[in-house]
Amino acid sequence: MKNIAPKTSRVPFPFVLEELTSLRLTVKKVFGFTYVYLDERLLFSLREDIKRSGTNGMWLFTSKEHVDSLVKEFPELSRRQVWRSGKNCWVVLASRLEYFEEYAFKACGLILNGDRRIGRLTRRATGVQSTTFRLPLRDTPTRFSRASRLASSSRAS
Repeated sequence: MKNIAPKTSRVPFPFVLEELTSLRLTVKKVFGFTYVYLDERLLFSLREDIKRSGTNGMWLFTSKEHVDSLVKEFPELSRRQVWRSGKNCWVVLASRLEYFEEYAFKACGLILNGDRRIGRLTRRATGVQSTTFRLPLRDTPTRFSRASRLASSSRAS
């Protein structure tokens, strides 16, 4: 029989959060990432996964307007470390980089100094509602359900 021990919930790269202890941060773990918020602002996420180590590190959340100036703060980053999707952007300080700890401390310094280039408002703060889908009631047939196909075939007869 396998020994099933509960997984310990440890924060990756704890020195990052220790550096920011003077701030009242909220930390949430979701989908293998540790997300760090300051009020309604999502600042960054931390990731450390043994199986998929290519994306481990500190992910700085930013916007299209700020990404280019923020990248200049970290001169050794390659273009592959900057991800863009519409108006959202990420600067990935990969843990495999030689300067990872130096860059992580620099990012912490920028956050402590109130640099608005790091972070973006959450959907709740911007008033954008997340999309929710309502499932049909079980008694209400949908066009793809077995019940609706049976009902339509019986009506056709």
